[in-house]
Amino acid sequence: MDLPTDLPMTSPPVSVVIPCFNQGRFLREALESVRTQTVRPREVVVVDDGSTDDTAAVAQAFPGIVYVRQANRGLADARNRGIEAAGGEYLVFLDADDRLRPDALAIGLEALEAQPACAFTFGRCARIDERGEPLLTIPPPPIEGDAYAALLRNNCIWAPAVAMFRRRVCAPWLRFDPAMAAAADYDLYLRIAREAPVQGHGHTVADYRLHDASMSSDPAVMLRSTVRALRAQRRHARRDLARQRAYEEGLRSFRHHYGQRVVARLGSEWRQPRSWPALMRSALLLLRYHPGGVLRETGRSLHLLRRREPDAPTRPGAGVRA
Repeated sequence: MDLPTDLPMTSPPVSVVIPCFNQGRFLREALESVRTQTVRPREVVVVDDGSTDDTAAVAQAFPGIVYVRQANRGLADARNRGIEAAGGEYLVFLDADDRLRPDALAIGLEALEAQPACAFTFGRCARIDERGEPLLTIPPPPIEGDAYAALLRNNCIWAPAVAMFRRRVCAPWLRFDPAMAAAADYDLYLRIAREAPVQGHGHTVADYRLHDASMSSDPAVMLRSTVRALRAQRRHARRDLARQRAYEEGLRSFRHHYGQRVVARLGSEWRQPRSWPALMRSALLLLRYHPGGVLRETGRSLHLLRRREPDAPTRPGAGVRA
């Protein structure tokens, strides 16, 4: 790969930060996707977040990589460590299981250069499966008007790799909050968009991999973290009626999307023997972040229980409807 030693001094000051925890099997593809950029970055920083697989060997096989290892502290902290280690004015955060399209950095730089006050620019991604094969992707609609309100309503930035940040503008807010867990990137977009201009360019610049080991595959994690990220914006959104409405719409949407998936899992746990601890965790999560889901699932569970009881009354209307 020969980064940064083989790059001319005129290379754009772009740093690509790649956090990695036990995803060495995907890391090579991520690094290759950076190597084949039409505009080469000045540096690539791989932050090994305490991996126990071959992450270190894969990263160090690419000459010129800035390799940083730390004890396992989570994805947000690994990205923050990458920010500290990177020297570029422009930053791209590429998850180790995703890939950049060949012109991703060129498009991001062009978009930022066209808007000197812009804090970050972002595009779209295409979904791929664990093997890297394309999946059906229906892209979100483009942002029009107030970007902060649009992001309150829906996180259209599906993968961090589609965004390029200008450090000079973003510096006051450029830190991923570990408390936000899987939604730390969403939280960052909201905090920056609330304070500075951001701009979408509409191009597909990354491949977003879906697999069972990713945090986004866990609906409980996603429900808790996305609702928490949105709630952190509540007092800011209340200052403007349109933003307040966008906040409320986004909260309903996220609760429904992830909450219903947790509800479905809760129903499955109900039918499994010795699953009461998992059942209680799911129920408590729903009670806190999606209370309507608890009521619906309780109704289903009582209905199932009555069906299992041989002496239960069978008159029409008996039981509780979902």
